[in-house]
Amino acid sequence: MAKENKYSIRDLKRDFPTDEAVLDFIFDSRHSRKCSCGGSYKRITRRKQYQCSKCRYQIAPTAGTVFHKSDTPLVLWFHAVFIFSNAKSGISAKELERQLGVTYKCAWRILSQIRKALGEQGDDKLRGDVETDAAYIGGVYKAGKNNELLSVAVSKKAPIIAAIERGGEARVKVLPNLTAKEQATFVEKTVNPIGTRLMTDKTTALDRVAWGYERHFVDHSRKEYVRGDIHVNNVETFWAHVKRSVRGTYKVVSKRHLQSYLDAFVFHYNNRHNDSARFAALLGMLLRGAR
Repeated sequence: MAKENKYSIRDLKRDFPTDEAVLDFIFDSRHSRKCSCGGSYKRITRRKQYQCSKCRYQIAPTAGTVFHKSDTPLVLWFHAVFIFSNAKSGISAKELERQLGVTYKCAWRILSQIRKALGEQGDDKLRGDVETDAAYIGGVYKAGKNNELLSVAVSKKAPIIAAIERGGEARVKVLPNLTAKEQATFVEKTVNPIGTRLMTDKTTALDRVAWGYERHFVDHSRKEYVRGDIHVNNVETFWAHVKRSVRGTYKVVSKRHLQSYLDAFVFHYNNRHNDSARFAALLGMLLRGAR
């Protein structure tokens, strides 16, 4: 990664050394210093507000964002955003608690608000060479010696599906089940059939939806994993990264919040080439307000 694409703790302290500097940044990102009456806005001492020098109109720049009415110093908020931005394997609330010196409740809320602000993963459909694969995650349950309880073990897990454009972005979603209908709906909404080669394993769930795509697959049951440039190694590597991160960083993630955690992994994947741009993109999402 080129030096200009990196963003370190030194850069963070240089750009945002104080709460006042952070507040100025938030104001300039969302408002103009010039008022429509002809005056100019200046910060009110000891308050998180700015006032027009002429009409006396006041603006609270943090209103409508995750920073509004928070007792946590803004420099700590931005430090948390920086940590989250660089934590490609995730960051737990306990670890953030230790790094920021705040309570666990505060750290958990900060991470929750950041994940909520990520919003949708993207509206543009993937095209080119697109790999798609489904998987189960979580729900540790023993299926028995001869897998006699396999159906029960699977029911404890969360079904998820992903599509990754080679050299491009990823889309991941938690599904109610992995039936052919659910997988087909995901692929139709996510992948553009025009000019696309759809890479899958030899699953029958995609047989019907694949009629509109140039589909290529590898047969894992025959220990076939690569045939020329036909493979699903990128999406399987993504699964491996997610599962190791959940097991190593979070230990356990509930089904209720799983989608927000997956959104975070997708955000890091889609912005993987530039630390500085990823931090700026995350700040932009937070300044638009949590959804």
